[in-house]
Amino acid sequence: MQVCLASQAVLGPGLADWPAARAVLQGRAAYVPGPAADPAPTLLPATERRRASASVRWALAVAQQALDGREADAVATVFASCGGDGMITHQICEALAAPQGVVSPTRFHNSVHNAPAGYWSIATHSRAASTSLGGFEGSFAIGLLEAAAQADVERRSVLLVAYDLPYPEPMHALWPVAHPFAVALLLDPPGSGPTAFRVALRPGAVRTAWPPTIPAGFQSNPAAQALPLLAACLRAGPPALALPYDGDSHVAVEVLP
Repeated sequence: MQVCLASQAVLGPGLADWPAARAVLQGRAAYVPGPAADPAPTLLPATERRRASASVRWALAVAQQALDGREADAVATVFASCGGDGMITHQICEALAAPQGVVSPTRFHNSVHNAPAGYWSIATHSRAASTSLGGFEGSFAIGLLEAAAQADVERRSVLLVAYDLPYPEPMHALWPVAHPFAVALLLDPPGSGPTAFRVALRPGAVRTAWPPTIPAGFQSNPAAQALPLLAACLRAGPPALALPYDGDSHVAVEVLP
């Protein structure tokens, strides 16, 4: 499959936006650690922003930036996350362990894996196709494969949004993601832009070396597996990539000249 990268957005501690991340990936600026953001996507009304969980806000913040002025109703979406909303899961577990065992309706509807997709479609009034998926540490690669297939086969624009935030304890001990991270890639059909790459599923559990300008701590976040791809698209990394998929295969990406 072949697609074109039309626009992108990233969000993480020390990577406040795409210009900041691009400078670090290209080696034009050193990575400077910073506090995790608390994004407030403007497409959500104030009441919805208050109800939305942190994962929803992170996902929608990068999605809104990467949409780049397009009509949302004309763009399909793929939302990919390894763990979904760990904080909401933690709060529900605490509520169920309490004597009353009462779960807030708001927490319940924020707990489902496609909550960000639901908030997105409501906020943008989009009826375009949307897919929500997860695949442990291969979640970004699985999302990329799905989004590329839709863009190539159906000849349509697809917005891939990958996001994961660290879990609170005690779950953090079982899934020790170090940094929160979210990324959005707007993919167009082949032949529609200058930055193009091929995507394919290949055998073998291999992966590309981590970009040397980005702290290794980001590697534990499945969504941050987008960073080697973005480095390659900037010609700041090898053009042939192997992104983790599962224990027996990987997603091969070749950035075209």
